[in-house]
Amino acid sequence: MIEAQQPQAEQPSQYLPAGPPDPLIFEDFEGINTATLRPGVDDKETAWLDGFMPLAKRNLRTMYGKGPSIFTAPTSSIVCFDIINLGSSPVAIVALANGSLYQVSLATSVATLMAGPGTIQNPSRSTIGVTQWGNQYALIVALQTNGYFIWDGTTFFPPGATGPTGGTVPLGLGGSAIETFTGRVWLAGAATVAFSAPGSFIDFSSANGGGNFTSVDSFLRRQFTSLKQTNGFLYLIGDSSINYISGVQTSGVPPVTTFTNQNADPEVGSPWAGTVMVFNRNIMLANAFGVHVSYGGAVTKVSEKLDGVYNTSPNFNNQLPSSAKAIIFGKKCFVLLLSIVDPITGQTTNKLFLWNGKFWWASSQDVSLVYINFQELDSVLTTWGTDSISLFALFQQPSIAFEKIAQTKLWDKPGGYQFTKFVTRFWAIFRLYDPRSPTVTVSIDNETASDSNTINMVPPGGGTTWVTSTGADSTWLTAGNVLSVWLAAGVNYSVVSAQAVAQSGVLTGFTMTTNSADMALVSAMIHDEVAGYRG
Repeated sequence: MIEAQQPQAEQPSQYLPAGPPDPLIFEDFEGINTATLRPGVDDKETAWLDGFMPLAKRNLRTMYGKGPSIFTAPTSSIVCFDIINLGSSPVAIVALANGSLYQVSLATSVATLMAGPGTIQNPSRSTIGVTQWGNQYALIVALQTNGYFIWDGTTFFPPGATGPTGGTVPLGLGGSAIETFTGRVWLAGAATVAFSAPGSFIDFSSANGGGNFTSVDSFLRRQFTSLKQTNGFLYLIGDSSINYISGVQTSGVPPVTTFTNQNADPEVGSPWAGTVMVFNRNIMLANAFGVHVSYGGAVTKVSEKLDGVYNTSPNFNNQLPSSAKAIIFGKKCFVLLLSIVDPITGQTTNKLFLWNGKFWWASSQDVSLVYINFQELDSVLTTWGTDSISLFALFQQPSIAFEKIAQTKLWDKPGGYQFTKFVTRFWAIFRLYDPRSPTVTVSIDNETASDSNTINMVPPGGGTTWVTSTGADSTWLTAGNVLSVWLAAGVNYSVVSAQAVAQSGVLTGFTMTTNSADMALVSAMIHDEVAGYRG
């Protein structure tokens, strides 16, 4: 009798990873990392986020767009603006390229001509500074011989005029930066800082405790560019250094003002006054090699994750960077406007970069911005911007007017880059807050190419069909003549069924693009299968 032998079990290849591969999941959303190349991005990070805000794990939400214009320059173009309070009303002090100044009420949109063309010579954010004295007066300084002005909301007081309190505005004062500190006004121009007598915003005479000093420190390469006070210190931001003043006091007869002036950092400063601000009691600023925070005088770079895009546009396309603050979806954010070469399109563009103290991401708005600043009222921070023509509040309402992009790393998993993989399926979960433009284009990427697929985010059964009295389908159009989609009430999650895709390569990932007005990505993933060993 011949006994049949059991066939031997198939032996796994020594070259292939054991067991089924894990899916490649995109759901941690810990900001962008452009410092490394796309295969080097951490699994929890993203290669690029543009118009998507990382709120938390499994919550990547599309950014809102601008609000309506509240001011359009009647002549010339908008160069820069600052926002202060006069009384209880927030107003923007807007400088035009022809040297004129306007006050714009942010509450009523009423614009008032403060001073005509030629008032400010060579206007730019590098030559103009604005602050407020309490909530009574706007104090404006310009880098010119007679460049100190006062505005009370109704009357403009040029140098030499009788001031609002009866004294004369001093002649011969000018500068590019201004701040109020210890009941005094401080002005900076080039290497010189002037300060007023205590309790006065027009008396700078030494006989009453005013004065000035000129820095001879070797680390002040060119000039002081900005003055900011916080935590009981006045910070003097130079183009390449930071000093701080403390212990200001006036005593004696005649009165003499004394203080301590110390250096915080001899190598890091900013030539861009528009990027310097107080953020969480610290000084933030940007310069040619990144964004920095002065933590109690210790200056630390916080923008390493932007290094891959930060200097891609030579000389930032001759566009002076500027910054702002905002509360977006309940999160306090630092906002930087910077000219870069977009890593997706390859085009030079002005892009907003946002930082929540941990992560960075990018965004556009409905218009191309050239300058931003911020308003603070009742502890609410609002970013404002201009395209040089009009003035807008930013991040105000859902918008389909700009594209949102989220891009994963390129994974060499499963196995490693010694294997070729293929992708056949894509899965995702979305939450749709607004039905406008409810589609997402998903490009499945490898190391050399992409394959695009379109996904509709309207959940199955989540739409509502309107019919006429005769039972025919009724068509609803928006004001922009776009077909409306009605969603049922309640939470609208779309759990996308497995989408057939096609891609193969050593490295794989995906890029998601949408113009959705308002949606959140909860999670997305692909599942790679090993195709073969490359040895």
